[in-house]
Amino acid sequence: MRAPVRLAGLLAAAALAAVPLAAQDAPLAITGARVVTVSGPVIERGTVVVAGGRIVAVGADVPVPPGATVIDGSGKTLYPGLFDALTSIGLVEVASVAATVDTTEVGEVNPHAKAWVALHPDSELVPVARANGLTTVLSAPSGGLVSGQSALVRLAGTTPEAMTLKAPAALHVVYPSGRPAFDPSRPFEEPEPKTLEERLEEKKKNQEKALARLGSLFAEARAYAAAVTDAGRGARPAPETSLALEALAPFARGEAPVVVRADEEDEIRGAVRFASEQGLRLVIAGGLEAWRCASLLKEKDAAVLLKVDLLPSRESDPYDAPYANAAVIHRAGVRFAIVSDDAENARNLPYEAAMAAAYGLPAAEALRAITLSPAEIFGVADRVGAIAPGRDANLVLATGDILDTRTHVTHVWIDGAAQSLETRHTRLYERYKDRP
Repeated sequence: MRAPVRLAGLLAAAALAAVPLAAQDAPLAITGARVVTVSGPVIERGTVVVAGGRIVAVGADVPVPPGATVIDGSGKTLYPGLFDALTSIGLVEVASVAATVDTTEVGEVNPHAKAWVALHPDSELVPVARANGLTTVLSAPSGGLVSGQSALVRLAGTTPEAMTLKAPAALHVVYPSGRPAFDPSRPFEEPEPKTLEERLEEKKKNQEKALARLGSLFAEARAYAAAVTDAGRGARPAPETSLALEALAPFARGEAPVVVRADEEDEIRGAVRFASEQGLRLVIAGGLEAWRCASLLKEKDAAVLLKVDLLPSRESDPYDAPYANAAVIHRAGVRFAIVSDDAENARNLPYEAAMAAAYGLPAAEALRAITLSPAEIFGVADRVGAIAPGRDANLVLATGDILDTRTHVTHVWIDGAAQSLETRHTRLYERYKDRP
């Protein structure tokens, strides 16, 4: 990501407020469809009316306004646009080609790295995800100890500013693994063999050192913000400008979520403990062993961004532990969203949810986990994630259950504007399907 400066940040903020998506041309009415509102009851044969990019009416007996474009949804199902709450869409094109990957800055601590500055609107992965019903994603940086800030991105628009729904959405931190760092001064030197006890002790010390460093950063950010406030009142001289501390401050004060990547049980428990000590709004990313500490996550009200289609973390675990993970934490009352945690395969988000539903998660909750639940976690539930008056008109019309691989998406609207379902895949299919 390109390193931001204060002027660039101000210009970007102004642009985010000034550059809209293409406006909806005329009122739209989708009639006769089975409307899955998510936030309320299913309407078996309903009508949804859209104007000005927003949903204005939903119901079984809603009249069609004069001059509206009418889409007959008979025999089909209307859903809110799907929401993938952990991706690198717009930052990655081909993961195996380094020149197309823009997720990670140099250095360990980059809280001022902003994902929305580096978004690539013409990415081929955007239409691919959109064609399977995704309309909103969280595009996140990765790597280091403090990776940077993510953005909520709508999958339409020709500029990063037009695509950005909310920025920043969260700060992303990687829970320290405790593995010894590579020493470039001794690249070919074999490490001394160590016993299991010695390796575990070294891991613990390295983790404690990294966490102490992270805690100091948050404390410095709070002190920096206080100094800036005092300087504004004339109580003291202004501190030397620090982009890193300035970026960290709102997260250190608990004003926005801090997403900590942690999979193992001890990492998750450590992240919860650290967040409690620092007063952070914690969201766990990954959460492969969240089922082992579901009661703690519920007690501390920590949300989880859960990937389902994984292998068990331990040889002694049941084969279906990752598949049943969502059902276990749901029964415990933990807030969670199901995510793809990918770029190329974000299109498979509904099937991640389907796998969770096949292993104990109620189907309605599986759908909620890829629509309204992530919107609630990131504070945009008043705009996306459900079909209700006042929300953005992000809608998906499909031939059946969106969690079923046999279902085809026939229409996608973002802010009321119809989106093309053409992708690189469909273009290649049309090009070669009649080849002798």
